[in-house]
Amino acid sequence: MPIEKGPPRNGDLPVLEEGEEIKFSETQTRLYTHQHCEGEGTLHLTNKRVVWMGGPGCAIDYPFITLHAVSRDKNAWPDPCLYCQLRGEESAGDEDDDGPGIPELRFVPAKPENLQQMFMVFSEMSALNPDPNEEEEDDSEEDEDLLAAMMAPPESQPELGVMWNADVNDEAMEDADEDADDVQM
Repeated sequence: MPIEKGPPRNGDLPVLEEGEEIKFSETQTRLYTHQHCEGEGTLHLTNKRVVWMGGPGCAIDYPFITLHAVSRDKNAWPDPCLYCQLRGEESAGDEDDDGPGIPELRFVPAKPENLQQMFMVFSEMSALNPDPNEEEEDDSEEDEDLLAAMMAPPESQPELGVMWNADVNDEAMEDADEDADDVQM
């Protein structure tokens, strides 16, 4: 489930799934959805999902978060925060900009000095949880073609074209010798 509202709790902690571990927690973290403050709670970054335990709380699988960044620009947001964009619902053939836009979240810790560590753990956990539905750019086929071309015998490789040859183009270097003599004087 990409987003779960009101995830099960064990006191102040989320109920963890099998194999799930909390890697970072930050108390007194406000959650904003777009411009609306959802409240203050504890942000838990696990090895499988982001869990915010404030109000009813929410849990978000990392692959559903398409972008995350630290924002300290007061023109963009009044407080330093961890900015996240969520994957929006894509409708086939509907690419109008009239829709609701990209879902955005901001996690604003009471202690901004913890923001960098929050971002680092978030990045590590996100990297461990790639989107299973997203097709990775298949560079492996291109890499295999390049490797095969490099390993092919010279006679099967394409010619590179006309190349400069010192014996044929000897006159091109005459000025260089003359210029060198001028510099020594």
